[in-house]
Amino acid sequence: MQSRLMKIMSRLEAMYQDRHIGDQKRTFEQFGIPVCEVTYHQATGVFEVQRVGQVTSRIFDDLDLVAIEVYDAIKEFENIY
Repeated sequence: MQSRLMKIMSRLEAMYQDRHIGDQKRTFEQFGIPVCEVTYHQATGVFEVQRVGQVTSRIFDDLDLVAIEVYDAIKEFENIY
């Protein structure tokens, strides 16, 4: 059984490994509700995390930090829900 963090890491790793030209996007949901969207910009090698309902996004160049940000967003959403 995979932990939630490992599932997030697997999805992010798949984005990183995909060699199609262009950006890779994934939406992370909780209870079927979108919590954040992650975009991997292949040209620059950075991840952009946009939380639903927030104007600004966060940029990361480290897969582990992206996973932590997504995990935190989901946990915060759970605490509000």
